[in-house]
Amino acid sequence: MTEWRPYLRVQPRTWWAQSPYRAYTIRELCGVALALYAAILLAGLICLARGPEWYDGYRRVMASSWFLLIHLLLLGAALWHSWTWFQILPKTMPRLVWRGKHVRQAAIASAALLLAVLCSGLVLVTVILVGSRS
Repeated sequence: MTEWRPYLRVQPRTWWAQSPYRAYTIRELCGVALALYAAILLAGLICLARGPEWYDGYRRVMASSWFLLIHLLLLGAALWHSWTWFQILPKTMPRLVWRGKHVRQAAIASAALLLAVLCSGLVLVTVILVGSRS
């Protein structure tokens, strides 16, 4: 009797850098960048809780040219992550049928992007109105 051995396909060490996986890898790394930005905001909340001196120090550090560059890079990562997410969205959904016809993937992605922009605009207007009252 022979022992059972499943077939294991050889995977190169740089599979993540090959063309089909490159966009996926960059998108996932952008998720790590967003977690880094969340940690920066959490540090700001901690400094705010510790008092005015700590928060002023945090604001000085955030206003430095290095952190402004980091914020621009993190903004670019967030925009790339969002853009690729909306490109993947219709591919992961079941086929949508409206009035007997299949809805194109580009139409689904455009509708989702429009909805996200409208919700973000609504949040911005709400923050501005609440901030002007206080």
